[in-house]
Amino acid sequence: DRRLDDSDVPQRFALTGIWELPFGKGRRFGRSWHGVVEGILGGWQAQGIYQAQTGRPLLFGTQYILRTDYSTVALSGKDRTVDRWFNTDGFEKASAKQLANNVRTALRVIPGVRGHGLNLCDLSVIKNISITERVKFQLRGEFLNAFNHAQFNTPSVTPTASDFGKVTSQANLARNVQIGLKLVF
Repeated sequence: DRRLDDSDVPQRFALTGIWELPFGKGRRFGRSWHGVVEGILGGWQAQGIYQAQTGRPLLFGTQYILRTDYSTVALSGKDRTVDRWFNTDGFEKASAKQLANNVRTALRVIPGVRGHGLNLCDLSVIKNISITERVKFQLRGEFLNAFNHAQFNTPSVTPTASDFGKVTSQANLARNVQIGLKLVF
């Protein structure tokens, strides 16, 4: 039985930042803007959060029959689709031929066979409008999953299931746009 080790832990990466655009009073461009021009073009910020993570190893049960080498199960990224997440050809799929108890325990984690990773970017644009020195009004536009990347649930790992090796659902929501108003004091 192959146990999970450090190579099975998903690798994570995150990057976040906020940028105050250089337009408007007290900034590089438009220092002398007044009234309507300052109200429209000054006081903008852009914000972003990017997250990436490799997929988790798929956990197969120990009661399956594999008629090939474990190295043939994983598919390369270009060969992987939602209808064929890993190579199912070497598995015995007939219910009648499944063993109740194997003489030899199968691997729970097959090398190189992982779920879908995370690739997510959230973006925001924020307009700050000063009412007084201590009170600001904020107009916010937030774009969650801005590039609309699908994050898939894990595929079926039951050899006798009709959807074996297939991804049948999405784990995240599609792009979500939110517009909000906020009073900061």
